Amino acid sequence: MLNSCNHLVYVESWYLDIVTQKNWSALILNDYEAVMPLPLKSKFHLTYVQQPIWTQQLGVFFKTPNQNDLVANFIHEIPKKLRLVSINLNEYNFSEKIKLKLKTNLTLNLNTSFDKIQVLFSDNTKRNIKKAFQNNLTIDFGSKDVENFIQYFKQNVPKPISRFHYIALSKIISHSISSDKGFIVLVKYKNIVVAAAFILRSEHRLIYRIGISNKTGKDLKAMFFLIEKLIKKYVNSTILFDFEGSELVGVSRFYKSFGASNTPYFYYKQYNSKLLQLIKKRK
Repeated sequence: MLNSCNHLVYVESWYLDIVTQKNWSALILNDYEAVMPLPLKSKFHLTYVQQPIWTQQLGVFFKTPNQNDLVANFIHEIPKKLRLVSINLNEYNFSEKIKLKLKTNLTLNLNTSFDKIQVLFSDNTKRNIKKAFQNNLTIDFGSKDVENFIQYFKQNVPKPISRFHYIALSKIISHSISSDKGFIVLVKYKNIVVAAAFILRSEHRLIYRIGISNKTGKDLKAMFFLIEKLIKKYVNSTILFDFEGSELVGVSRFYKSFGASNTPYFYYKQYNSKLLQLIKKRK
């Protein structure tokens, strides 16, 4: 829903097609006055709603601001035949009529000068940026090599994830680059990549979707260098820099060290099947 007042790239059909393998539906109010995508999965012949990979926020998107508890109305209209609803709603989806869990998202407004933003940096971040600039690092905003980015991700992110995660990520990056909805950033030392990031564009928002650093990059403070360069590139604009989380204390501390503040979103969960509830509890 491109013309919604709370638009995020995650709600666009191309993005949903990739992360759900085209297995999604939607609730729609009148002539697309509001839309709620429903990413679907199936198990043991039960169909349910589950937040897809690489997708931080979904929920209800509307042309005009949320009125008359529109979000609660949408939630109540989710078909009961969908045996579980487990989904992240977006930051504009608060409702007192439904039970919601707060989740952390850290953002930084870039609508001022770099000098004013830099004041918000922690002392430790300022020191690490200074060290990084002494290491003769260079930055590249023009890479279109998705395959090498995915390989770099595999080599430096030890968490085991499925083949589909890699395939979906590759498709997201490829489409984003070709449609000007995202870009790859590389930090190099002696012409060798030591840190990388993939940034999604969403209206007036830059989403720090993935950041990766190898051991050399960590030693050289390359990620501090990368984020500082990104901020400098987009200051004095209407851009919101979205760090995408995190609930992890160490990661959250890192993002906050650049002056980011919490703009929380919401999580909603409802079981419509006792069988599925038992299966989930046993895991």
